Amino acid sequence: MKPRMVKTDILYNGVDANRDISDVLSDFDFTDSIEESDSISLTLGDREKMWAGTFMPVNGDRIQASIVMENWNGQGKESRIRCGEFVVDSYRIQAPPQKIMIDGVSAPVDRDFKDTKRTQTWEKVTIRQIAAEIAARYGLSLVYDTEKDITLEREEQNEKTDSAYLKELCNQYGLGIKVYASQLVIWSYEEYEAREPAAYIWPEMASKWSYKGSIQGTYTGAKVSYSSPKKKETLTAFVGKEGRVLNVNQKAESVADAERIGTYAIQNANRKEITAEITLCPEIALPAAASQVLALSGFGKIDGRYFVTCARHRLSSGGEYQLSLSMYRIAGQEETEQAEGSGGSGENSYTVKSGDTLWDLARSFYGDATKYSTIYNANRDKIEEEAKRRGKESSNGGYWIFPGTELTIPPA
Repeated sequence: MKPRMVKTDILYNGVDANRDISDVLSDFDFTDSIEESDSISLTLGDREKMWAGTFMPVNGDRIQASIVMENWNGQGKESRIRCGEFVVDSYRIQAPPQKIMIDGVSAPVDRDFKDTKRTQTWEKVTIRQIAAEIAARYGLSLVYDTEKDITLEREEQNEKTDSAYLKELCNQYGLGIKVYASQLVIWSYEEYEAREPAAYIWPEMASKWSYKGSIQGTYTGAKVSYSSPKKKETLTAFVGKEGRVLNVNQKAESVADAERIGTYAIQNANRKEITAEITLCPEIALPAAASQVLALSGFGKIDGRYFVTCARHRLSSGGEYQLSLSMYRIAGQEETEQAEGSGGSGENSYTVKSGDTLWDLARSFYGDATKYSTIYNANRDKIEEEAKRRGKESSNGGYWIFPGTELTIPPA
């Protein structure tokens, strides 16, 4: 029987570098994150002084890397974690003994994406169209992995880098963004959080773990002060409950748009309310990546569905593989479980009237506009079908609802 093995597969500037690297690679780290650029770090022994001479790195060199697991899930079977493509942004040489540390980030080769500030104005444009234009500027392909495609009457990029501007715009509307393998990927937190768990984690699978709950930096409501493109005055909108109120100053298209911005601002802040850190035992190979949903089971009251914000893969020269995960608990699980298990008991029905929004209905029925997704999830098929019948590609996650639609209102 062949033993389980873990190794790297590395292309350096398009050339197979495994022969030159495999015997001298002492540490390999890959960090897959939704909050910052993915990164890798290679530590190489350099007794022959090749990396300080002939093979001296240059900032901007490209590295493609994968982690290969042989016989891990059965004899003769190979699985692969594709880390992506990286640009060398720093390296360090030290002695004795002489070794080199090479660090790379997942970002376009064209550094203007993060370095050059731009000013631009769009009229009647969707977030998808803005993202596609920016992606094309750097030779990236756009993966717009969400049904939400919000139309904006007027949008301005004012002396901001494309990277910072697009991330800010996406966060404003509950979208995540990252660059991976020459792709600009945009996705919806709400849609990804609704996915079934990719895997379950039990206590015996962890070599160590921690769990943290905190209300610091979290909010019960948001007060949005916004300037409407059609009015010169400053208006205000409120979502959520009084208590720990987040003040948001933002341009908005309408009251409904301001409420939506406030809702996403609360959700963005509250993701750090309950977090967990887990390091898996070396013999555990879990197919976990940032933006996946995992479920904790057997830990007690902290059991539940968690969203992975960061997955750190480490491979040492001894062949030991370790995976560490940072996660946050997905909010609203108790309400969702109650709604799904309630059947017809305690449910209300409501027929949509002109001017209604899910935010208004959630505030009316639950006293909390941030629970709009409870109504949307209970009526998803009906809302999407009606949106398409009215000529829309989708409802934009419940943004578009139409008079005459009869909705089921689950218990809060």
